[in-house]
Amino acid sequence: MIKFFRKIRYDLMEKNKTGKHLKYAIGEIVLVVIGILIALGINNWNEDRKNIQAEKVVLNNTYENLTSDSIQFDYYKSQYKQIERLHIELYEIGLKDEIKDSISEPDLIRRTLHFKQLIDSDFNENSKEIKNSKIKEAIVLYTKSITSMEDIYSQVDILIEQRLKPYLDEQELYNPQNWFELKNKIFNGFEFNETKGKNIIDEHGLIASAKTQKFQQILLALNIKWNEFNSRLLTVIEENNKLRILIKSELKNY
Repeated sequence: MIKFFRKIRYDLMEKNKTGKHLKYAIGEIVLVVIGILIALGINNWNEDRKNIQAEKVVLNNTYENLTSDSIQFDYYKSQYKQIERLHIELYEIGLKDEIKDSISEPDLIRRTLHFKQLIDSDFNENSKEIKNSKIKEAIVLYTKSITSMEDIYSQVDILIEQRLKPYLDEQELYNPQNWFELKNKIFNGFEFNETKGKNIIDEHGLIASAKTQKFQQILLALNIKWNEFNSRLLTVIEENNKLRILIKSELKNY
């Protein structure tokens, strides 16, 4: 097309038709500009398409990660309920002087949770691909809640390691025979295989210890932190659900 205009322009110049030559020159410039604009438009369209595709991938991955997180949270919640039940039983024995021949799984007194990394180093970086401001705000809140929950749990862990376990050792409440007779001592992932009667903690010894002031002080400190952890956990679960609903709704637009 440009060659066609150029040929016409040369013919007009040879025939000394300056006015018409000027019009054709302008037409040629306009044609070039239009071509450039079309090329830019196509390039921008391609870039937008790539960005949308990248955003969709990030949203899908985030949704899958949140779903995996929710499974872990359900496990934490069930573990907390069992631990709380044991704490109440030990409190009733020690301070309400109730007589109990047996209690919930004694090993729960020293139970710790295996934290699978919930938010990796790329999480916040990848979230920059997301354009929906509500989702981005929800992600920020979610990450802050996760951090808060993990901070509280670290305090639970410190209490167990620095106060409870030394006390159990001092009172000789561990049962070495049961430990060595356990068929499976490997606890994979964040799930804990039940000991099925082979309790590492001596049940009757723990019941007797529950009647001491020292144990009740440790139990109080531990129960307070477990309850704080559960409170943070419930917040995280709520924000996880809200964030998944937002992302699922956004993905319908693609």
